Amino acid sequence: MRSTKNYSTALLVSGIVGLSLAEGLTHFAQAYVDSRDYIEDALFFLGKYPNLTGVPRLRLLLRPLVPFLASLLSLAVKPRIAFGLVNLVFWCASAVLMFYFTRLLTKSVSAAVVSSVFLTSSIPLLILGAAIYTDMAGYFFILLGAFLIVKWDLPRAKLKRVVVAGFIVQLGMLARESVASVLLFAIAWCILSRGSFRRILLFVGIVVGLSVLWSTLVGVSYVQWYNIVGVNGGSPYPKLGFLLGADVLLRSIVYAFGEIPIVLLLSLLGLLRIRDFRELKIYLSFLIPVTLLIVTWPVPGTRYSFILFPAILPLAGLGVEEAYSVILQSPLISTNWPSFKTSSKALVIFELLIMAAYVVSMNLLTIRYVSFPWNPLIDPALPPGYVQFLRNY
Repeated sequence: MRSTKNYSTALLVSGIVGLSLAEGLTHFAQAYVDSRDYIEDALFFLGKYPNLTGVPRLRLLLRPLVPFLASLLSLAVKPRIAFGLVNLVFWCASAVLMFYFTRLLTKSVSAAVVSSVFLTSSIPLLILGAAIYTDMAGYFFILLGAFLIVKWDLPRAKLKRVVVAGFIVQLGMLARESVASVLLFAIAWCILSRGSFRRILLFVGIVVGLSVLWSTLVGVSYVQWYNIVGVNGGSPYPKLGFLLGADVLLRSIVYAFGEIPIVLLLSLLGLLRIRDFRELKIYLSFLIPVTLLIVTWPVPGTRYSFILFPAILPLAGLGVEEAYSVILQSPLISTNWPSFKTSSKALVIFELLIMAAYVVSMNLLTIRYVSFPWNPLIDPALPPGYVQFLRNY
């Protein structure tokens, strides 16, 4: 019986990986305004661009992980292709991890499959997932950090696990500083679950301490980076005012989860479905502090708002099951088809229709970002010099 269950799980995970590969290989190595900086960072590791200055240097020093991995692959393929391959691995790994994380939270395999599909066909991944950026690695480490906090119950875990989790999250910080949002989740979860503050302080201390040590060694602080890219990097709040700035932020959250807010509505249904107070506290521990983080970050945008996904997508997976129950219990169905009986097969068909509609609609919304390994997309709005540079690499 157990072997049959494991076989079914393997098939589901294989399907998720297959869809992720299809999405990644058709949205592969897109180049945008900052992509040149990251390619220069990879060339630096290869000794081909030794004199980095300005923003490229800051990105290299605070986000070296993805450019370094891409530089290794650049020994065999072009740097652009190398970035695409590195991020494609993070993409597939994130989709699989989303399955196990959602199953851990909800105890529902169907919700786990739905949330993984919602992740791998989401707008931020289709636009940025395999692009010459570091966002995909950041999303992966945010999800991995959240998974470890819940799986190991970090506020009550053995000290060895607390230390290991700290080093893993710190590794993620070298991919993208947005991974720090996991620290807020750990603190909030510790408070709501009345866990050990000493363990969470150790966890946070490892990440913060190593981050300060790294920034000291390379001579660039995260505060300096925040001021350059955030406060002085084009924040719309001073220009638009609070109300218009809040509108931009809200739009970024809606667009991050599908433009048509079906995923957000499903997540609300999923929230109403929860009966386990401990599970509810896990979601709130992530949603409340991370939402505050997004609000205080001075540059609203889809790529930043999407860091809510470890809470939103599992809830949306549950919400599909709740939507199925609501529809079948509606007066339309119960009055006109009183003999209609719910079944697991009908639920599967309903979920497949929802997932298929989501995948198709998200790909149609992002159709201008389609990009293949043999002909990667270069943003046509880039200056000619940038375009030529990207074509050479």
